Amino acid sequence: MLLEEVLNCPICNDKGKIEIKDAEDPCFDIEGKWSYKRCLNCYSLYMDPRPIPQEIPNLYPKTYYTHNSTDPDPFKPHSMNFFTQLWHKIWIASLCSIGYKLHLEAKKLKSSIVGNLFSLHPMINLEAKRQCRFLEAKKGKILDVGCGNGQFLYIMRELGWEAEGIEPDPLAARKVMEIGIKVIQSTIEEVELSKETYDAITLNHVIEHLTDPFSIIKKLVIALKPGGKLVSISPNPTGTLAKRFLKSWRGLDSPRHLVLVSPQGFWHIQKELELKGEVFTLWRGEVGTLAASKMLKTQSSVKNSIILSFSDILYGYFLGTMENILFSFFWRRSRFHC
Repeated sequence: MLLEEVLNCPICNDKGKIEIKDAEDPCFDIEGKWSYKRCLNCYSLYMDPRPIPQEIPNLYPKTYYTHNSTDPDPFKPHSMNFFTQLWHKIWIASLCSIGYKLHLEAKKLKSSIVGNLFSLHPMINLEAKRQCRFLEAKKGKILDVGCGNGQFLYIMRELGWEAEGIEPDPLAARKVMEIGIKVIQSTIEEVELSKETYDAITLNHVIEHLTDPFSIIKKLVIALKPGGKLVSISPNPTGTLAKRFLKSWRGLDSPRHLVLVSPQGFWHIQKELELKGEVFTLWRGEVGTLAASKMLKTQSSVKNSIILSFSDILYGYFLGTMENILFSFFWRRSRFHC
């Protein structure tokens, strides 16, 4: 595999220092050992050296998760399990609270007393809203970059949005076409986007797969209508789990994760592009990452099913809560000093 050197941090262009060496592929056995540098300014992590752009498609085998078919009805609970049923009630209540009530009632789904009570908890409510990327209801146009099999776009279309996607993988793009959603089969780097076209643009675990996240965010901001929202969900390379597990951290996912943008990195982007934003963490993500990282540290892979323990759930919830408190404090200070 051909590699290229990365001279400076792709986010702030500052220097970096090697922090992780000899990381391997935890999921698909892509050959190679990979090193990551920590930016000395914004603390983002970036792979150096990294595969050249022409090699990047080879990092995604045919068994990659985006090739799975969409859920035939994502608005129904997946099982009769008590916790699955409870979470479904919370999700419906949270969606109703941000304007999707009429769309859900058309599907004979209504908020419940139990769902409303649980969704009063800020961390639970925030996690439930992740399914719609924290976007309030409106008759708007949404673009999902790296849309995978189109599951999210299907949900948003059913909730009243005009949905479009961009997906470089031809197998995944075909899945999106099969559910009747417009998709551009291309990389975000190659596609041309018209100015002020979208009310919302989302990237769910996509930004870390890009070689130049700063330029892509700048490109997407131009494609947003005035007052539009850009939502990016990605692993936090400065979080407790990243520091604890290092190359066994599930969020590293070498060699597919090329640049892991830190909260400080997002602040830098916000400042440079004159944006208004906020950063927060999701506790369910911390739970899954913790369990997978523990497995990776002991077994060197995460190909088997991950079993969540009650202690993992409590620890992940605690981490998510504490990190949100810290993010809120430092983000306000950062915006104050802009």
